[in-house]
Amino acid sequence: MAFAESELLGLSDARRAQLAEITAFGLATARGELPLRLAPILQQARDAVLLKQFAAERVLAAAGVEDDQLRAHYLTNPALELTVRHVLFFSERWRAAPHREAARRKAEAAITRLEAGERFPEVAAELSEEPGAEGRQGLLQPGREGSWVSEFWAAARALEPGEISPVTETQYGFHVLRLEDRQIVPFEEARPAVVARVSALIGSIEDTAAGVSIEDARASGIVVPEADLAAITRDFEDRTSRWSTALGFAPGLTSAQVKDAARAALGATEQLATIARSELRDVAPLLQAAYAITYGEGG
Repeated sequence: MAFAESELLGLSDARRAQLAEITAFGLATARGELPLRLAPILQQARDAVLLKQFAAERVLAAAGVEDDQLRAHYLTNPALELTVRHVLFFSERWRAAPHREAARRKAEAAITRLEAGERFPEVAAELSEEPGAEGRQGLLQPGREGSWVSEFWAAARALEPGEISPVTETQYGFHVLRLEDRQIVPFEEARPAVVARVSALIGSIEDTAAGVSIEDARASGIVVPEADLAAITRDFEDRTSRWSTALGFAPGLTSAQVKDAARAALGATEQLATIARSELRDVAPLLQAAYAITYGEGG
């Protein structure tokens, strides 16, 4: 994609370079290619978690801790898998106060209807702003600690099956939850998290991790806790969504629309846009390697 000289009047070389960074991000967003183009960043984060887990296994091996001891420890505080329905009213924390208050009032009104006897699935299907909520009637896939953001998990964990939560605020907005079911996760599935927890009580995982290689960790077949991998993916999706929103990009934009949005984003003075432009610098080389953005040409 090229910008004509007429589209760049008054921009210094540094500002033109920043426009190219923003535009490359906009193209990746519009084409739904962010996970593909930024895969090395995701892999780096996953490798760091794998190294830490491999080091945790080595700490336990050096201390002579075996699975029967891990199992006994686990039984004192087993992991849970929760099945939840929820109603969500979107209002991210960066939204203006009136937007946030309006979303909160919608959540409170949903609770009023539920307390009056309306069925949760029907209320969720009608009111929830989460994509696909109508067909699923607010039902989520069973989740474990780390599957959801901490505030949502804490609210769900505090409920007994059939109970409805108060209005619960997360980074996405305001939720009303109902716990459908609670099950204990089998030790075999929870073992990676138990290893990480117990090893931290025994020795320094960081010191041990410094002495191992990612190649050894990959070859070991070590399993990383699902919660850690879920957190990496969620953090990536949250950051890129925040950047897209702050800079005015969305999936499906045409190339011309991306150019218009990129020029507007370059000059945006809102704090979130300023932060997004700054954070984009860390991923710009990956994006610009995938999308050739030139400036000062014919357009």
